[in-house]
Amino acid sequence: MDVRILIVDDEPEIVEGLTLLLTSQSPEYRVVGRARDGLEGFDMAIELHPDIIITDIRMPQASGLDMIRDIEAYEPRTEYILISGYADFEYARRAMAYGVQYFLTKPIDEEELFADIEKIRKKWEPQENFAEMADLFSEEMLQALEEAMLLRDPNGIREAVSALFGVLRSHQERLSPENIRMLCLNLVLYGTRKYPHAALRINSYLGRNVLSSRSASRMSSLEELENWTVNLLKGAGEILEGEEAGGKRDLIAEAKVYIQENYARNISLNDIAARFYVNPFYFSQLFKKKTGTTYQKYLTELRMKRAEVLLRETDLKVYEICEQVGYTDTNYFSKLFERSTGKKPSAFRNGG
Repeated sequence: MDVRILIVDDEPEIVEGLTLLLTSQSPEYRVVGRARDGLEGFDMAIELHPDIIITDIRMPQASGLDMIRDIEAYEPRTEYILISGYADFEYARRAMAYGVQYFLTKPIDEEELFADIEKIRKKWEPQENFAEMADLFSEEMLQALEEAMLLRDPNGIREAVSALFGVLRSHQERLSPENIRMLCLNLVLYGTRKYPHAALRINSYLGRNVLSSRSASRMSSLEELENWTVNLLKGAGEILEGEEAGGKRDLIAEAKVYIQENYARNISLNDIAARFYVNPFYFSQLFKKKTGTTYQKYLTELRMKRAEVLLRETDLKVYEICEQVGYTDTNYFSKLFERSTGKKPSAFRNGG
């Protein structure tokens, strides 16, 4: 499977070196773009949809962290490998808050780089197993499971899982134990996939149970695995029922109030989705549907309007205003402000 990679670094020799290193290692490592700074990297990421972005932290125009924060609103699936010096630990700590898990120090160790790419590739494998599941189980059987979950019908869930395990038993000899366990987990994911509004709560619940002492990895018989699958699905159904019993809420209205009160903080799409217990992708789609704009554009426009007020009504320096409206890079803030108003901050203040 090809891995689409975007490289972002202001040092041409590093970009060239990484490109050569990646393309010579594997034909599946496709370098789809190369950018010189965070602003250019952002534009390329939106256009090219890379799987992985390898980026430096410190760059002119916009830092790697500012770029990651803005890309997350559009490309939540993208993974990042961050390049930093030993003195950049504070930047790395902040990157972890954005969900970045992979870090390389200069000079780059090629074995560590390849290992990180393969770890990221590993994370995609469970989703690919849905094709195997569809080959094994009929569409009608999988649909029966979804309908039972939709109706919150414990007996229906038990019956649907029992039918699916009947198929597993008939193919048990040609399936490895690990394959069977993965199919069980995929059945649980399949049964809960149409409920993005409760995805974070369900994922937390599944994580606790999948990693517990009674997880599928410790079970040897199909009977144990069948009971495990049924109980997980019933538990997820109870979470869904609890979510809906809580009454309807205007999620986007609540989110907008929260954004207006906290726009000066680093609030990524993932942060705000976690606060309201919803899947980031679901929140992003719902926000655009309700407001006509994306979350990141809404946040940026709010910040720019506040910056206009501060430039007109205060004597704060541009870098102070930059910090007060939620940015760490003055050059990046100035670029956004000029894009929004057609004027640089200093010209706007002077009425030019």
